[in-house]
Amino acid sequence: MQRKLLAARLDLADKISNLALRKGTLYDYINDILEQTIKIESMGLSLKEIYDEMSIFKSAKDIGFVLLPEALVLGLTKKAFEKDDTFLKQLFYENGQWYGKYYGNITSFSEIMKKYLWSASELDVKKSGKNITLTCLGTSFSDEYSQLLSQFFEGAMESLGYVAKSTDVAKSIIRINFHPKEG
Repeated sequence: MQRKLLAARLDLADKISNLALRKGTLYDYINDILEQTIKIESMGLSLKEIYDEMSIFKSAKDIGFVLLPEALVLGLTKKAFEKDDTFLKQLFYENGQWYGKYYGNITSFSEIMKKYLWSASELDVKKSGKNITLTCLGTSFSDEYSQLLSQFFEGAMESLGYVAKSTDVAKSIIRINFHPKEG
């Protein structure tokens, strides 16, 4: 089998060598990296995109998210909402509070929600002076799911120091205007 010499920065080559020692040989490790890179690129993706996506999955898993088919979530939401919408709204609000506290600021929270809410075609958080407008659109969102998701957003924003001034929620559309909490 023929071989080819590839150049790399010394610091990176040293780190790869150390990693390879734990996994086998440097030769096998480098070949595996190259093979996986070729597969990723043939999918039209880059290593950075794969890393970013895996970071989202790991983060979501670490904080308790589970992957479920959207139809299942929407169906369960509809049935549970019919049975006890007050309980569900409170549950979503409290979870929003937790996630708002966990991410600690509006920018981090909104950026991660853009990644987690796959079926949202738009999640926009705009600041105007001291006020904030949150808009979330999702063509597959049922009326019930939209109402619950709005409670989640209100809970998150409350934990970040804002209260809802006006709320406009309908099937597939959430628009909430927030202002800073007083006192």
